[in-house]
Amino acid sequence: MRKAAIVLMSLILLGACGSSHARRYFQIRSVAPEAPALPTIERRLAVEPAAVDALYDDIRIVYRVTPFEVRYYPYEFWAEKPGKQVTDAIAEFLGRKKAFAAVARGPLREGADIVLRSRLHVLEEIDNQAGWQARLAMELEFADAGTGRPLLTWSFDRKAPMASKQVGLFPAACSKILEEELVKAVAELARVLEKK
Repeated sequence: MRKAAIVLMSLILLGACGSSHARRYFQIRSVAPEAPALPTIERRLAVEPAAVDALYDDIRIVYRVTPFEVRYYPYEFWAEKPGKQVTDAIAEFLGRKKAFAAVARGPLREGADIVLRSRLHVLEEIDNQAGWQARLAMELEFADAGTGRPLLTWSFDRKAPMASKQVGLFPAACSKILEEELVKAVAELARVLEKK
């Protein structure tokens, strides 16, 4: 009986050692340099926390092999929920690029002239035979902080190829899409405000 218990315990310990995988955590972040600067909008911006569609409001990283099947990586995770990461990346990017007189994060701040609300609709890796892609779909709304009236709504749904089939490239590809769309949105917002 005692030998059986020792053998069983040894098998459990060996099984636990053999199946351990290191967890990896990833971030969406702004990596753009300060130069070139964006058009400067001489108003103060408050970046509200991003809303996230339920499927993506999770630290697990979503990937698809078909349009109909959602999977999650078992050992790769977001370092924080995507909504917080996207909010931080937006505020960091716009602050670094000096696009506004001031940029604050969080719920509407006193003294803000413009508020940026965002909604994350899709954040997923697409895995297929031809190659892997990052997909990011969002809606950005710049609104007058005093009246709440929308100044500009900017929506996008983009895919970007990943250089190789490695999940570690996915956050960088999403970050790049986000930054490219922010450049376009800020340029359009500057044009809209010039006409007023």
